[in-house]
Amino acid sequence: MYPGQAYSSNRCPAPIDTSLTLERALGRLLAVPIKPIAEPRLYQRIAGELARLIDDGTFAPGARLPAERALAKSLRVSRSSLREALSMLELDKRIEIRIGSGAYVVTKARRAATKRAATAETSPLEVMRVRRLVESEAAALAARHATPAQIAQLVAAFNRLTTQMRANRIRPAADREFHLCIAYASANAALAQVIERLWQEGERPLNLRMETLFVSRGRRRDNIGEHAAILDAIRRRDAPAARRAMRVHLANAERQRLVLLRELKPEP
Repeated sequence: MYPGQAYSSNRCPAPIDTSLTLERALGRLLAVPIKPIAEPRLYQRIAGELARLIDDGTFAPGARLPAERALAKSLRVSRSSLREALSMLELDKRIEIRIGSGAYVVTKARRAATKRAATAETSPLEVMRVRRLVESEAAALAARHATPAQIAQLVAAFNRLTTQMRANRIRPAADREFHLCIAYASANAALAQVIERLWQEGERPLNLRMETLFVSRGRRRDNIGEHAAILDAIRRRDAPAARRAMRVHLANAERQRLVLLRELKPEP
């Protein structure tokens, strides 16, 4: 009986269909073709707001966006999320990032005719943080379980990585090879597959653009020493040291993406 409804002894509740079990009810619900609602990630929402401001003329074509610090404060977001949003907008050809100068609104005449797939990407920083968790444990397991043949493969991958980094390759192929050698030397196939999937995420356009913008030549040189520390710990069968070296390496890689973007300077 609902509030305010007069009670009548002649009224009875509708009979319960006992044949409609919970399993059948769930089956009917799941049979309905309803698509899950995906909530946009923070950097995607930031990019959407900046795109709206560009479209409504708040930021005119050819204009320079406000300084990164001021823009993050105005939007009440972290600078790391803002950087991901700016990288996404550049992939969409809405802005052009000029290191040491700022981010500029691209004129409509210069915008690409086709849409990019960057909106479907996982946040590069989220991928890096997950890598730090799982690859640190993979390194520790590799120190315990790697076979002599796997260690030899790891040494060969490290030598190729050193050569490629000294040549200032933006994304050396041997870097992926080195990390996947460790993953498969962990003697845990499921863990190795997870790590390989994370590296596939890293090959997406947004992450590659962030690396191009924010990873310096000096950082690539530092990478050689960090990879050498990981290799040395695994060869010595020192699992805690291998875990620690991998954690330091990936923390530094994440930090590079957070701090190396030079301040987008305001108009003089």
